[in-house]
Amino acid sequence: MKPDPGLPRGEADRSRKVTVNAAKLVLELYEADAGNCFDDPAMGRLFDPPTVAIASADDAWFTRFKEIIGEFHWTPREALALADARARARSVICWCLPVGRAAREANRREDRTPARPWAYVRTFGEQFNNRLRHGLEARLRELGHAAMAPQESPLQKARERPEIGWSSCWSERHVAFVAGLGTFGISGGLITARGVAHRLGSVVTDLELAATPRPYGDEPFAWCLRCAQGTCGECIKRCPASAIGQSVEQRDKKACFQWTYDSVRGDRGESIFGWKGAYGCGLCQTAVPCEECNPVAQ
Repeated sequence: MKPDPGLPRGEADRSRKVTVNAAKLVLELYEADAGNCFDDPAMGRLFDPPTVAIASADDAWFTRFKEIIGEFHWTPREALALADARARARSVICWCLPVGRAAREANRREDRTPARPWAYVRTFGEQFNNRLRHGLEARLRELGHAAMAPQESPLQKARERPEIGWSSCWSERHVAFVAGLGTFGISGGLITARGVAHRLGSVVTDLELAATPRPYGDEPFAWCLRCAQGTCGECIKRCPASAIGQSVEQRDKKACFQWTYDSVRGDRGESIFGWKGAYGCGLCQTAVPCEECNPVAQ
């Protein structure tokens, strides 16, 4: 059947009824990129294979984020419209890249600043993640679908809200929560089935895909031991900035940002690690029960 030329772009393309396996596409891109490794090959991969999940672009949470995060946070439709005003967002393809064992083990031994392997993943691993974003955009467009990686938009800028701290127009953590990948911890990190030590990515598309069921429903802190059971609190002890409080409400995003910025920024970071980049911290993501699993399920 030929596409109806009277339909908007995207609608006509969908009449081809091409079956798309989003998880397979992401995995293929992951495996094809030779940059998923340390400068010392013996240390293995930066990331373990990804977990992929799908959020419906019409999920009510995306509207709620305008209240929770800020009016500036994009819905999937707003994000896709930045790339193609005629396209209607239907799905958000999300993935979690668990940080490899070498970086996690090295970071467990630190108590002030990130280990070099962890900083390497933060800098060069996010470059790898960006290539996944752009690669998936390209593959979907080749298949006749509109696609947009909001995190990579030049319009994606951090905003500071006095009562919340720094926030972005597109939070990969919040989008991954909607897609069923995990829930938040008191540190602010997303605890997935494969832990809190990871990088996240997403692409919005007009391709209609089945949404992944959220195993935790609408409970945003279901997989945090502190929130769910009143126990743990190991990430509180691990934070060198004392930015993690006894409850979610006591988290100090500004203190977290300032510590990272002051401790390994700019020329100082380059002298420590050997390259210029974003080095992160990640101490609250390692040597904690949720480092590589959902601890509530254990």
